[in-house]
Amino acid sequence: MPGVTAAQLAELVGGQLIGDARREIVAVAPLEGAEANCVSFLANVKYVSLLTSSGAGVVFVGKGVARSNGDVIEVNDPYAAFVTALEYFHPERRPAPGVHPHAAVAADVELGDGVTVGPGCVIESGARIGNRTVLEALVFVGARAVVGDDCYIHPNTTLRHRVELGHRVIVHAGTVIGSDGFGFAFDSGHYRKIPQVGTVVIENDVEIGANTTIDRATMGETRIGEGTKIDNLVQIAHNVRIGKHCVIVAQAGISGSTILGNYCRVGGQAGFVGHIKIGDGASFGAQSGVSQDVKAGDVLSGSPARPHSLWKRIEVSLPRLPDLLRRVKRIEERLAMTSEAKESEHGR
Repeated sequence: MPGVTAAQLAELVGGQLIGDARREIVAVAPLEGAEANCVSFLANVKYVSLLTSSGAGVVFVGKGVARSNGDVIEVNDPYAAFVTALEYFHPERRPAPGVHPHAAVAADVELGDGVTVGPGCVIESGARIGNRTVLEALVFVGARAVVGDDCYIHPNTTLRHRVELGHRVIVHAGTVIGSDGFGFAFDSGHYRKIPQVGTVVIENDVEIGANTTIDRATMGETRIGEGTKIDNLVQIAHNVRIGKHCVIVAQAGISGSTILGNYCRVGGQAGFVGHIKIGDGASFGAQSGVSQDVKAGDVLSGSPARPHSLWKRIEVSLPRLPDLLRRVKRIEERLAMTSEAKESEHGR
């Protein structure tokens, strides 16, 4: 991608340049290690000291942030401007459309216009693939599965039978969507498998990280809401319903039939028991253990999950517990000695 002037970059992100309009910018870089032909960003004022040491020619900053040794572009959201610059300098490159000769595509599969099917892909009978969708190498699409327009499915992904993906869905390598839910009934001394006859529905603009698993419903559907972003190594069990524009971070696990509202945020390694309801906008710190319904907007941390402010107080107190226990023991010993002394005086 050719370079741009600082003035052109400011116009691209809708910002106000303070500095040399003709400065050429050819790359995006972090503040540390950036060179004079790079643009960087400062999204957190805690790191404002880095502005003076950074060699970046231009830095996206918030309104009123000054820089003594270089140019800035003032914007409403420096991080969003940085993303725009990344998109400009690193545009998405899609493979050429067409079906690779080493792919196995059933005769009745419906392929939209401009579809890419990579080597080793298998697409079973009755599946439908939308316009301009990319299936990279070794993707499996089961019978009667549906993949919408402009999706990008990375290598070694499995989309099992009858799952449905909306438009502009991104699925990263190694993910499995539509595997059987973990359902067994204990009968006469052994476990009987409960047939998992439901499906999975992924709505538009969802992104799913590598090696994540989303189980099909026992009956009905497991559903991931529009715009939700799921990190690597997340487990979503059968009949879970996740709302719109949620963020779920790595190694989180959500047990069967739990419902998350819209705009929820789930930290890494958080765990949810089954059959609970989480209100819109609730947030959970890393390693939270969630065992009951949560109201909209609540912010919880810890295991068991507690209000975040209470959890912080508990965490601060924990290192002091050994000393507090010793102090309590000394107080108890003194009280016991005082009590014995009084009893001795009364006995005279």
